[in-house]
Amino acid sequence: MRANGGGSIIGMSSGAGAFPHRFLWAYGASKAGIDMLCKSAADELGVDGIRVNSVQPGIVDDELMEFITAGGALLDNYIANMPIARVGTVEDIAEAVRFLAGPESSWITGVNLPIDGGHHLRSGANYELLFG
Repeated sequence: MRANGGGSIIGMSSGAGAFPHRFLWAYGASKAGIDMLCKSAADELGVDGIRVNSVQPGIVDDELMEFITAGGALLDNYIANMPIARVGTVEDIAEAVRFLAGPESSWITGVNLPIDGGHHLRSGANYELLFG
């Protein structure tokens, strides 16, 4: 990237890296690490025209999250804690990543961008609902 005059690095994080989710402490710690890595790298690499950001996807309707998005108490809990009360789509995440990778965001670096329907404004999901 340096040789080409810059570029964009985008880390895949999670809201679990920004606020606690019960039973997901190791996952949350790893995602917090990605967010800080991106911020530190953004500071260091900006001089070379390299932008570094991360995205924090919320609950998305994909195979990985099917155990939640198929319905039930945990999905209801997620939706109740989202100002934009719907499950996200893969396209929602892809469009944000495309924006951060493209020239439209040429002056954006060091950002951890929640893409979660506002879920980050409220409490984390209650994963205890999976056990009861």
